Amino acid sequence: MDAVPFENELTYLSHQQNDTVDAFHRKYDDALDHVTRELGDSHPLWIDGAAVETDGTFAVTSPGNVDRLVGRFAAGTPDDVDRAVAVADRAFDSWRHTSPAERADLFEAAADRLRGRKYELAATITVENGKNRTEAMADVDEAIDFLRFYAREIDRHDGYAFDTGEPTPGQHCRNALRPYGVFGVVSPFNFPLAILAGMTSGALLAGNTAVVKPASATPLVAHKFVEVLAEAGIPDGVVNLVTGSGEAVGAPLVEHEDVAGVVFTGSRAVGRDIEETFRALGKRGPVIAELGGKNAVVVTAEADLEGAASGVAMGAFSFSGQKCSATSRVYVEERVFDEFTERLVERTEDLAVGRPSDSKTVVSPVVDDRAVDRYFEVCDRVEDVGRILTGGDLVSDADLPDGRYLRPTVAVDVPHGHHVAREEHFLPFVTLHPVADLDEAIRKANDTDYGLCAGLFSEDDDEIETWFDRIEAGMCYVNRAQSATTGALVQAQPFGGWKASGTTGKFAGGYWYLPQFMREQTRTVVADGR
Repeated sequence: MDAVPFENELTYLSHQQNDTVDAFHRKYDDALDHVTRELGDSHPLWIDGAAVETDGTFAVTSPGNVDRLVGRFAAGTPDDVDRAVAVADRAFDSWRHTSPAERADLFEAAADRLRGRKYELAATITVENGKNRTEAMADVDEAIDFLRFYAREIDRHDGYAFDTGEPTPGQHCRNALRPYGVFGVVSPFNFPLAILAGMTSGALLAGNTAVVKPASATPLVAHKFVEVLAEAGIPDGVVNLVTGSGEAVGAPLVEHEDVAGVVFTGSRAVGRDIEETFRALGKRGPVIAELGGKNAVVVTAEADLEGAASGVAMGAFSFSGQKCSATSRVYVEERVFDEFTERLVERTEDLAVGRPSDSKTVVSPVVDDRAVDRYFEVCDRVEDVGRILTGGDLVSDADLPDGRYLRPTVAVDVPHGHHVAREEHFLPFVTLHPVADLDEAIRKANDTDYGLCAGLFSEDDDEIETWFDRIEAGMCYVNRAQSATTGALVQAQPFGGWKASGTTGKFAGGYWYLPQFMREQTRTVVADGR
């Protein structure tokens, strides 16, 4: 079946193609000035179309400058979760009877509003989670793509309703997918708009209502997204925002008796806990979860080593490796191992580490102090068994503000079976491993509980086909010098994984994503009582 053409929102690439990159940077800088002037405000919960204040608040500071207060945010409680779920439950009946075409129109309008505010939203992401300007804009672009693609699909399939005719005389049959009810939406810090928008729009366009809990590190852009939905005309109560901790908000949301399904992106441990809790409570609705990766790249002797070094460096170190798709381990054929390693180290040391707002920055600060602590723990563990070739410490630069800036790190001699080479770290850290041939590389690449992304660098067509046939990963890239494993586009490259990297095997941004938020019903009407 051929895919229906879809045009992605590619802001920075469009500026490059039109030779207007300077205009992109001017617009971003203007937006950053505007966003910075508005920092420090207090932000309530958003329930039933109205602001809800709480007794407690929590502060969010910028990863690139920990002295900069992003804002103070309402600390939700289990009682707030109860209220939000009750509101969403009441709104469900009306929303599910809103036609798929009308729901699609509302989300197309929301996408247009996101497009109109894209520079403001990108600047907000930069300040709040530390993404550099091009990656922050890509985050916004992906959010727009999710809304437009899912709106198109729900409309194109008429809400996934089919007239299946009369299989026997006098019996008229129809088949339809129907929404479940209230969904809990639990989103991560690393794609604070794109993933939040994708999961929320998936639930809502399918006819469900939602209670959204964003990551505590990135609640500001979540507020702006919910504001956009309200301005686009999404009815009060259909989407509700409750900020706060996992303990006070996340767990009560998952455990709530009136929550019919959960959609989550985050760590494997948390995702597994969510699914186990949901099932232990006897719930039969879906847990749609993307749960990280330990993404392997294979470099054979037939590879363009310069392209491979570029792809691994960008895949491992852009946004400081804080992506579930980040390149984490590299299996290199022995006869080119030394040359590849030398090229990668050189490329890594050339990467600009700096303020996320700086136009030249590639490696961003990490999101919080826990990530810094984890980085030094991993580096210490490496030194027990292997060697760090570059990195392993904080960036020393008097011109940088007080932030969480880490040097991108390349390690060797770490055994394939060592926990450092098997655990997801979410850090600017990669291990290199020599292998005898492609067969050994594939076996070791597959020797993991995860199956999210994988990359190959080879100019040999037979090697490429062998790798595609045997690799156990949902997203597979060959000879991608711009990034070995990261950077998927909605529709063209649906995002998701096999094995422990996901719960459903259906990927975000793909043609089979929306039906996960619905359950099937057949309807048979017998004419004249026959």
